[in-house]
Amino acid sequence: MKLHHGLAVIAIPLLLALAGCGKPPAKPEDIRPVRSIVVNLGSVDSGNTYAGEVRPRYESDLGFRVAGKILNRSINVGDVVRSGQVLARLDAQDLALSEASGRAQVAALDAQLAVAKSDYERNKKLFDEGVIGAAGIDHYQSTYQAAQAQAEAARAQLRATSNQTGYAELRADHDGIITAVMAEPGQVVSAGQTVVRLAHSGEIEVASNVPEDQIGRVRAGMPVQVSLWASSGLQIPGTIRELASSADPATRTYTLRVSVPQPPPEMKLGMTASVRIPLTGVPKLIHVPLGALIEQQGHKGVWVFNPASQQVEFHPIAIAGVVGNEFLVADGLKDGDVVITAGAPLLQAGQKVKLMPRDALAAS
Repeated sequence: MKLHHGLAVIAIPLLLALAGCGKPPAKPEDIRPVRSIVVNLGSVDSGNTYAGEVRPRYESDLGFRVAGKILNRSINVGDVVRSGQVLARLDAQDLALSEASGRAQVAALDAQLAVAKSDYERNKKLFDEGVIGAAGIDHYQSTYQAAQAQAEAARAQLRATSNQTGYAELRADHDGIITAVMAEPGQVVSAGQTVVRLAHSGEIEVASNVPEDQIGRVRAGMPVQVSLWASSGLQIPGTIRELASSADPATRTYTLRVSVPQPPPEMKLGMTASVRIPLTGVPKLIHVPLGALIEQQGHKGVWVFNPASQQVEFHPIAIAGVVGNEFLVADGLKDGDVVITAGAPLLQAGQKVKLMPRDALAAS
């Protein structure tokens, strides 16, 4: 009995040891779910976008043609005005006094002219009758001609003075909208000083600037797309009407004017706009989301799904550029490749993956 008990004691640890030497259960292979897209060659909607401002094609700085003190102003910024409408008036009292003085001078010279004419005509008869000689009639004739010249000069001066009195009223020279006011009633202004700025009615355009490194890609007559910051998604066709031939010395940019033949109602003067100038001659390339880009051993590339093995393979790529949230692939991919777009940094070469249901349907 003691012998059998000892064997039993030895056998229990031995059985436990043999049980510990068995193989562990096989671990199921890690199949990671991923998002993907099927890539295709597509046109590159590439171009350069520049900030601009909606401006009228024609704009005038209006000022009085004579100096004086502004008596009143009948318009404000944003007012719509008609050609010939009075915008502001000067105190014309001094101008009116000058005009009255000119009229008085004309009247006095007209009276002197009448006397000189009467003397000349009377002495002309005496000369014809032989009563006086040639020297006498020449004196009266020269006096009459001098009086005529003085009277004509006075009338011309009166017309100029009358015009100056009319210049005391500032009138609009075109239909349009007042975009700025630079002077107020009570202010003394000089002749030609800007009082208001008038945007002419009609065609409006967008003013922008192009950097000198892009000037070779821009030319007058090119079609462009105009968008408004206030109306996202609105694309307005336009045409480059004017391109400056020399750069601005301060900014080193070239002024650009884009004509908008049919502006929508949403397009108002002074709005912030963007001018998108397309780049021509760009080949078709494959577009891939930025999240798909990874790096393996110093090479940039993407994971491509192999439908036969259900595994991912690393494909090095050549990047041609970036447009928005996508990069452009010039080499390394082909039409129909299934590229992993989400979860790419967590994958390894040869790893099995499972496409999300919608992605799997697209890939099939």
